[in-house]
Amino acid sequence: MLKVYRTTLVLGLIFCIINITGCREKTNEEIFIIAQNTLNELESYSATISYRVMEDGEEREYRLKQWVSMPACFKIQLMEPDNLVGKTIVSDGKEILVEHSRIGDSLRIEVEDLEQRRPLFIGDFLKSFWMAEDVSKRIHIDEGVKYLVLTCPSLEAGVLGGIQELWLRAPNITPSKMVTYNEHNEVTSLILFEEFDHSWQGGQDFFQIGE
Repeated sequence: MLKVYRTTLVLGLIFCIINITGCREKTNEEIFIIAQNTLNELESYSATISYRVMEDGEEREYRLKQWVSMPACFKIQLMEPDNLVGKTIVSDGKEILVEHSRIGDSLRIEVEDLEQRRPLFIGDFLKSFWMAEDVSKRIHIDEGVKYLVLTCPSLEAGVLGGIQELWLRAPNITPSKMVTYNEHNEVTSLILFEEFDHSWQGGQDFFQIGE
């Protein structure tokens, strides 16, 4: 009877230790390490985003679906505004095809001829973040939600002295938003991630562009 009691007591202590360890909030350093590993392993994803562009005192807003395979394959499907619904942009890594089925219009562009004016994909941000020297990371808490904020120089063409931020919801490292600021600390573009699936993988022909 005493042996059974001791065994039960030991098992109870083990379960208590496991529960305490499992419920312990991760430290900031642990969050940084998890984020680095997660972002390094990110090869493809799908997302639904709201994309706002501020330019010349005007604001334009788009809603779109993204499917991305690093480093250069992607598909974009416009969902808003109404006049752009049905427009798709597909890149197979070499060529980009822009189609607007509602008006029967299409355009082909060589990837190397396209200048990326604003960061639109997480890969755009990460390329700059990993290569830049002047980068930072911090923890920010907003309404009880903890975020890891990564900051690096802006990739936006024509903007000198600007910065861009990637906000990741901790501890799961789920993208929340991507913000670009000009040299006056004014927001020039804002991407809000409504849905994000880092486990998505496209089929062999998903990004294929026909002849």
